Amino acid sequence: MLLLLVISTFVCNSLIQAIPSVSFFYPNSLTDSTCKGDYSWTEWFNSFQPKNDIDFDQELLSKIQAENGRDICAIPKGIQAQTVSALKIDINYAVSWKATNGIITACISRTPGVDFRVRFCCANSDFITTTTTTPRPIDSHTCGRTQIKPSLQFTRIFGGARAIPHSWPWQVLYEEEKPCETNRICIETCGGTLLDSYHVLTAAHCIRGKNVEHILITAGVHNRQIDESNTRQEKKVARIFLHPDWNSETLANDLAILQLSKPVEFNKYVQPACLPGPDPPSNSDVILIGWGAEQMGGNPYDELKQAQVKVIGECHRFWNLFDEENQICVGQIVSGDSACQGDSGGPLLQQYNDQWIVQGVASFVDDCKTNGDFPPNIYVKVSAYLTWIKSIIN
Repeated sequence: MLLLLVISTFVCNSLIQAIPSVSFFYPNSLTDSTCKGDYSWTEWFNSFQPKNDIDFDQELLSKIQAENGRDICAIPKGIQAQTVSALKIDINYAVSWKATNGIITACISRTPGVDFRVRFCCANSDFITTTTTTPRPIDSHTCGRTQIKPSLQFTRIFGGARAIPHSWPWQVLYEEEKPCETNRICIETCGGTLLDSYHVLTAAHCIRGKNVEHILITAGVHNRQIDESNTRQEKKVARIFLHPDWNSETLANDLAILQLSKPVEFNKYVQPACLPGPDPPSNSDVILIGWGAEQMGGNPYDELKQAQVKVIGECHRFWNLFDEENQICVGQIVSGDSACQGDSGGPLLQQYNDQWIVQGVASFVDDCKTNGDFPPNIYVKVSAYLTWIKSIIN
């Protein structure tokens, strides 16, 4: 069953007559003085400035939540946008609001060259504190912790360094039945990440059909080909949440959440990962894990593998359609370590204070190597979708 979220855009206009600034509010009933009592205004944010007189300002809630080290809530009641640029007389200023199911997600200027700042009206109980070094957890001090410690030395995912069994307890195996030949059923596999006992984060392109009966999620897996009945938990899927802006042609917004029919039980072999705070900077170390093939067109590997790679900056050099706001570029230019077929949907991980954060979701590769003439891997940037994720799992 698919739950489709509705994206709405609203446009507001104002004719300026030589005043120092102009403000717009969403919803229209919101004013400076009505955000009070159980609600409070955040500080002002200005996450984007127009580069020239033909550029349009875009203030994105996801970017402010992920990158700005100030207090912000997950689901604002409303927003105020205020001009920062010097205003001109008799110019028609306008902004549009982007909202998902009534939740404001962006303010976009309709007047080129004009810089806006924004603030949000938030419930006092819904503030989330972010900093530039400490990630935002998912209401738990126990997420992202392992009882069986992973080894982070000399690990390769392409070519096959094995992970220590059950050292990544949030990794799940996604299997979906599909007809492949006459009277035959094939199994397609992907990875996924446990966010809590009921929800799995994966890639939208992993989900081939709409019938949840054809999907099986297994937690506590290390070797797919041996008996691990003492560690595994198999769960059916109750609902599929594809991102509402998922584009199967461009692979934009390649994200999905699966709601399990019954919760997993957390133990030594099964644990949730943490959702991210700030994004990993360029050249920082991150970890890829998965059962992916060793070469393009090959079969999935039996044992879970891992690799330490680097976040690659200025990824437009390699991919013309790279979206810096919503994607992360990773690779290893020396060894060529890479994700491959079968790793889709699996996590990109980074550690903060002994807690592991799922920074990305495996989306697409050019080949199963990232050195030489081969471009880096592309992962979905999880921090850019926190509002959508939290609206489902909460």
